[in-house]
Amino acid sequence: MHETPSGTPGRSGLHRRTGLLRAAFASGLATAALTLPAAWAQPTELFGISYPQTLKVEGRTLQLNGAGVTYRAVAKLYTVALYTPEKSSQAEAVVNMSGPVQLRFVMLQGMRVDEIGKTITRGIELNSNREAFFNLIPAIRQMGEQFSHIKRLNAGDTFAIDHVPDRGTMFFVNGQPAGLPIADKRFFPAVLRVWLGSKPASPDLRDALLSY
Repeated sequence: MHETPSGTPGRSGLHRRTGLLRAAFASGLATAALTLPAAWAQPTELFGISYPQTLKVEGRTLQLNGAGVTYRAVAKLYTVALYTPEKSSQAEAVVNMSGPVQLRFVMLQGMRVDEIGKTITRGIELNSNREAFFNLIPAIRQMGEQFSHIKRLNAGDTFAIDHVPDRGTMFFVNGQPAGLPIADKRFFPAVLRVWLGSKPASPDLRDALLSY
């Protein structure tokens, strides 16, 4: 029979201690994983503007799909974030989502809101056939009427375009509605295509909004 020297653990003792150490190590890792903040929970920051990973529209949680910035020459005009019910890198999949969707802008410098209106109108025209564009003219006019009451956006202001199912397209300035929903169901997909369509306002921004 093999005798174990006093104070020196035998093979079975070593196995027990090794198992205990492994268990303790695994437990420590699990605890660390629970206490460390998850990377996806951190807000996205663009030029000092913080976009949360989730927000709610009509009580439904939307996820940050991507975010980018719009330039005029070398000047940064505003940041834009796209929030969707589920993340997607496919533009048409986002355009055809049936639930709430939000485009969220934060101004980096002051500008007239009709500049955004012109961008939307021109983008709809570029990404629609002639008949579809003419069918959307009443909705575009409703948008123009709402924008006429806003006039100007200042640096730091938030401007949002929401798709609210069963109600339509809504514009918000600093969380306040700019007017009644625009009910035409074709309008919001057309607005999304301004930034996500085959002829986007900015190809780089399009890629950023789909870069979840």
